[in-house]
Amino acid sequence: MSTNAFEVKAAIRDLIKGRPELAGYQVTWGFPTKNPERRWVFVGEVTWSESDWATLKSRQESFEISVVLNCQISGATAEQVETELQRMGAGVEDALKANPSLGIHSVVASDFVPKKLVSFPTDQAYEGQLETGVRVKARL
Repeated sequence: MSTNAFEVKAAIRDLIKGRPELAGYQVTWGFPTKNPERRWVFVGEVTWSESDWATLKSRQESFEISVVLNCQISGATAEQVETELQRMGAGVEDALKANPSLGIHSVVASDFVPKKLVSFPTDQAYEGQLETGVRVKARL
């Protein structure tokens, strides 16, 4: 199968791993280990929306890669957890704005898409998740 998705997925993971907003967070390809710290980010599902011929010799593909951010803060409130998730999401968004090609010559464009924010109480803590995606257009 010919696609840029796997190279892009690795580039997203590597790009956000070094962000100061994500210091102390486990950043992984796919779901983190079974009992992760409750502070993690994973670069996950790939969904293709189209793949069309752009010229006689090349195709253009569009796909989205999910990026899920999770944090748990002891003794926090829903507002504090959601504020932390917003700060983390801004770090991912800023990284993509600074490098929309992700360092891959075949990537035409990428953008950050927030999708769902949820927070909930756990034993003596508050936890939350921000589900986002990175939409990509690339040439093959």
